Amino acid sequence: MRFLEGALKVFLKLTDPTPRFTARRCLVVRNAVGGCDRCATICPKQAVEISEETVRIDDVRCTSCGLCTTACPGLALEYPLAPLREALERGGGALRCAQAPGGGEEVRCLGQLTPGLLAEVGRRHPLRLVYGECARCPIGGAKVLEHLEEVLAAARQLQPGLQVSLSQEPLPPAGVGRREFFGALLGGSKRALLDLMPELPLPELAEEEPLELRLRRAAARGSPAQGPRVTLEPGCTLCPVCTNVCPTGAIERVEEPEGFALRWDPGLCTGCGACVTSCPPQVLNLAEGPWPGEVEILVRGRPEWF
Repeated sequence: MRFLEGALKVFLKLTDPTPRFTARRCLVVRNAVGGCDRCATICPKQAVEISEETVRIDDVRCTSCGLCTTACPGLALEYPLAPLREALERGGGALRCAQAPGGGEEVRCLGQLTPGLLAEVGRRHPLRLVYGECARCPIGGAKVLEHLEEVLAAARQLQPGLQVSLSQEPLPPAGVGRREFFGALLGGSKRALLDLMPELPLPELAEEEPLELRLRRAAARGSPAQGPRVTLEPGCTLCPVCTNVCPTGAIERVEEPEGFALRWDPGLCTGCGACVTSCPPQVLNLAEGPWPGEVEILVRGRPEWF
């Protein structure tokens, strides 16, 4: 009996678990001024609980729609994107949600798709995304389509020539060989079990740069991409506040022989704005602009207090 319980837990963790939470990239944890509640606001099932020190996902309420992961400005909540990328590649850019009729590759909910993932795959394939009756869907609900449009807008900034078809027109069934036949049987069994069982959280993994950031950089390479740009007005004191609150390490203060330099890496920036709102002299600004493509030195100097 214990063996079966353990096997079931492992099975659920490897299928559609709750998002993995990385505290060091969460603005609730890092940002002294607080105020970020985007994951809780967008969750259709009230499965996200925010405290003063952390974010917790209710395993029972969570339906794995993925909306919180794409709404999180620090990418502190995430699903493994590699399987989704493989599914998009196998489908030649075509993907449907699990509730939509038709064949082809599927994802539990289109809310799991991210700007970097869509933009990177969209460099090679026109995208065709098929959704079901979102308003009546028990997984994500009516919020999914509205949020997906925002994700697609962000993907088009990274890849201006992105071709996307978003509709309810069913995908044609794929050719069924021996491998596909047994894969379909496994997929059907998996969905039946998941409808009965609550999802469990992902196992703790080593903290590393999110795949989403790497996909964004790959998508923007060689294209006239747009993205968040941090600029600095005169008056910076070179204090470490912006560095301390940045969830992805996009802003870094480094010591030099003559003082300090404040560096900004566009490839790590998600445009969350934490640095802007927390800057004591209020000299940091954030706006959309051409993708710089390389690390920029915002200011160099020797602060008066040094």
